[in-house]
Amino acid sequence: MSLKAVLGRAAQLEHVEHDEVRRPPLDVIAFSVAVTRKLRNWKKLTLADFARVSLSTVERVERGEPVTDEALNRIAGAFGYAAGHYTTPRTTIPREEVEAEIKETYGNLVPVEVARFTGQVQVREASRCCAYLMHAPNLPDAYSADIENLREYLDLVSFCLAEQSDGTPMSDTARRPLYEHTLGAVRELERRGVTVLIGYLDAPQPNIPDWRVCIVSLTSRLIDPGAPKRKMMFIDKRIVAIGNTNLGSID
Repeated sequence: MSLKAVLGRAAQLEHVEHDEVRRPPLDVIAFSVAVTRKLRNWKKLTLADFARVSLSTVERVERGEPVTDEALNRIAGAFGYAAGHYTTPRTTIPREEVEAEIKETYGNLVPVEVARFTGQVQVREASRCCAYLMHAPNLPDAYSADIENLREYLDLVSFCLAEQSDGTPMSDTARRPLYEHTLGAVRELERRGVTVLIGYLDAPQPNIPDWRVCIVSLTSRLIDPGAPKRKMMFIDKRIVAIGNTNLGSID
């Protein structure tokens, strides 16, 4: 979904005077629900199932038709928002500020192809990246040790697969245990109900045109049921810039 498309849809929203206290208009709710769902690569049926509402309810919301506050709160909850996200009256702001907020929110998003983390080829490709981003939204602290375990294996693989001081690469026999331990860390997270996806983002930086970042996405299947079939995710290009504290080095 391009920024131009988002802004074009926003331009069609109902005009309201700013500094007016009111509930979000139906077309604003429709826009927000549709964009949020598509950014997560969820089908309408996925949202309906997770929100515990009917498919027709989701379709009515995205058409800008009225539904109950309970249904809107359930949809908000499915996205991880608090009750009232779509129903609480709020002070409106000028259209220019709305467009600026949309540009700030969506203008820096770039698509990244992702797949289930299952193979040795993915481990090798990760080792060639300059840094990695472990993206684990909403995972509780109970998973921290397993995530750190995977992070350490990625570091180790990158270090060990680099050419030795004499220029001789590590033998295939020596590599296999590294691959197996790394993928074993992934399988342990999967066993505990976490979907692990991996992708690679070319993100040229000043004076470093070949800066590439490995993206590892970890989400609970209970919170993000559509993740196992996801083929694309969106990353804010600002968080993969050199110097960002969320990045880890694997070189």
